Amino acid sequence: MYYSHGLFVFLTRSMRIVLSCDMPKIVEIKHKQGKPTLPELINRLDGLFDNMVYRGEDKLNVTLATISFCISVLSLELGDKEVAKIVDEVLAQYLDKKAKK
Repeated sequence: MYYSHGLFVFLTRSMRIVLSCDMPKIVEIKHKQGKPTLPELINRLDGLFDNMVYRGEDKLNVTLATISFCISVLSLELGDKEVAKIVDEVLAQYLDKKAKK
C-alpha cells in the first residue's frame, strides 16, 4: 500500500485497488430513510424484546417496563387525563368485556 496524490493504492497480485481520500460526505439518516411504517416499528420492538429475553430478562418485565415508559412519555406530551382516556381505549380492545369483575 502507498499514498499518492490523495489516494491510497493497494497492490495485490492480480489487481490494483485505489481508494480516494476525499472528505466523507455526511448524509442525515432521515434523508436516506422514509417515515417509519407500523410493521417496521413492530419488527424493531419484537427484536428488542427478543434481545432482552435472550440476555436473560423475563419477557413480562420487559413488557411492563415498556408500557410504563410509553405511558410516562405520553403523560409528559398530553397530560394525565388524556393519557388515562387513551389507556382505557387501548385496554378495552384487549380485555374480555364478558369477564366477571
